[in-house]
Amino acid sequence: MNRLLRRLTAAACTLALCLTSASALSVEQARQLLEEHYVEKLPAAVYEATTLDELFSAVGDPYTYYMPAEELNQFTDYIEHERSFTGMGASVLFTEEGVRIVSVFDGGGAKEAGLKSGDMIVAVNGASCVPATEEKRALFAGEAGSFYTVTVRRSDGATEDFRIELREVTVHNTTAYSENGVTVIDCNTFGTMTGDYFRENIEKYEDETRVWIVDVRNNPGGQAHAAVSSLGYFTGAGAKLYGLERDGGYFRSIHGSDAITDKPMIVLTNGYSASAAELFSGGIRANRGLVIGERTYGKGTAQYLYNAENMPDLFTDDAVKMTIYRFYCLDGNTTDKIGVIPTLLVPDGWAGAVAELLSAEKPEQGEYLRLRVNDWDYYIDATSLQSEENAATMSVLLSALPPDALLVRGNDEGAERVSIAEAVEKYGDPENSRWFDDVSESPWRTEINTLATYGILHGSRGAFSPARVLTRAELCAMLAQTLDIISNREAPFSDVSQDSWYAKSVNAMSALGLVNGVGGGCFDPEGTLTQEQLIAVMGRFAAFLNLSATQYEKNLEDDLGQFEELAAFAPWARSGAAILTEFAFDHDPACGTMLYTELENIDPQAPVTREQAAATLCKVLRNLGIFSY
Repeated sequence: MNRLLRRLTAAACTLALCLTSASALSVEQARQLLEEHYVEKLPAAVYEATTLDELFSAVGDPYTYYMPAEELNQFTDYIEHERSFTGMGASVLFTEEGVRIVSVFDGGGAKEAGLKSGDMIVAVNGASCVPATEEKRALFAGEAGSFYTVTVRRSDGATEDFRIELREVTVHNTTAYSENGVTVIDCNTFGTMTGDYFRENIEKYEDETRVWIVDVRNNPGGQAHAAVSSLGYFTGAGAKLYGLERDGGYFRSIHGSDAITDKPMIVLTNGYSASAAELFSGGIRANRGLVIGERTYGKGTAQYLYNAENMPDLFTDDAVKMTIYRFYCLDGNTTDKIGVIPTLLVPDGWAGAVAELLSAEKPEQGEYLRLRVNDWDYYIDATSLQSEENAATMSVLLSALPPDALLVRGNDEGAERVSIAEAVEKYGDPENSRWFDDVSESPWRTEINTLATYGILHGSRGAFSPARVLTRAELCAMLAQTLDIISNREAPFSDVSQDSWYAKSVNAMSALGLVNGVGGGCFDPEGTLTQEQLIAVMGRFAAFLNLSATQYEKNLEDDLGQFEELAAFAPWARSGAAILTEFAFDHDPACGTMLYTELENIDPQAPVTREQAAATLCKVLRNLGIFSY
């Protein structure tokens, strides 16, 4: 089954930009279009440009550009990702044992002949295709209307011959197949019809499905409305997307109907899952299932295509694609920079196998493990861990679980919660642990090791040094790692050398407006971070991540005086303190404060330790729902 979950396309395509001034669209028309619709204030260089190339380069947004006719056609084909080919009508994997059928397509000769997922083709017209090397592809070539006979070995070991007609088959951007109660929906892009494909496949396979797996690895995105409707079929009615416009106003995109399935689901992601794929993944992570794989790309802006259809006075067969709003997922969190951090962060090559392991049916007898996520249960048949392959997969899975993940071990006689450390000792490999060796005495060891599990904290030789005082530069590095960004731009501070280990992190956090200098053009990178500085920065960080926190921050100015407990803090830190306390309790009462301790326990001028900063960061990510645990 894990082989079935590998993507059939190796990587997302890259669309080359071919800017040209040979267009019906003038520079002045393009500039006016940007002034009216672009999400941010335009740089001064935009008004000095004399060609379209210069104009869009000056904007500095890789997602905003002019498309001549040929590129527009390429872009449309790329987003829709619909393709036709002549063949047997099946997706296959070439393996050492033969050509394995992954799925069969409607209208194809393979489906009509009776082939099904899991069948292994071992010969074509009597010629062996074992092992199925790339040279064997020639055996499957032919013109539409021709026939060949394939010899198939079925799952029970029996062989049978099938006569298959080669036909022209259209493959949609979203396909599905079902095997042993697990239905995989493979979505390559979110095109015009993708929402319909999701609905059709869910309705088709609902009765035979125990667990859904939606694979959006290498999915570059596409149309927001397609992601909204696809997400709604799993999550039900309500807002699925929030858009923040340049004037500060925002809108909601709502799915109007109930969910059409109530089965557990898993989403597979990797670093090439972007845009609409992140909107879908983030919505599932919020309250519907679990996400497995790599952190996603980190695109948090949405574009609109201005073309002859909506602006016939400006365009003929060309277009302008422009960023017009920032988007936030179902839970109000952005994917900008940070992407979607999966529930289980595992290398891409392991994601399918981990999903398969968690898709087992609860055994009627014998030992099992149950992982609880978002009120959904995922089962592992403990007897399956006797195989070497599954044992290795289990070790990877356990290394991706934070310390307080809810894991239950059960058998015929009952069930009880088991700690992740205990599970690792019995089923995993302690050498794969991502946790630190020196935090067992820290009151915030769970938060520290949770950040380590998700690759956000790094130490030296397994040590985090939790009680050591944190510097201002180290906080920037911690936040840059959280957002998965650095900046090569020129340092805005005279005391931040471009050659220093922290320069790219400090520059990136400064560019986002999360940190400020100490005056005189300096940052004081090696200076000790104070408690109120931590609070100010973390409050801004929460507002960057979450739309509700953003709106709360905007409305705070006239209300700060009502919080007597903030009087001890400098005016520039009070907004952050209110976000981390008052907003935090309103946003998620179960999580409570985003600070490592109650506000009244904090001396504003005291130094911050590494464990205090880590605990605060983890609580921010938990309260906002960016972490599932």
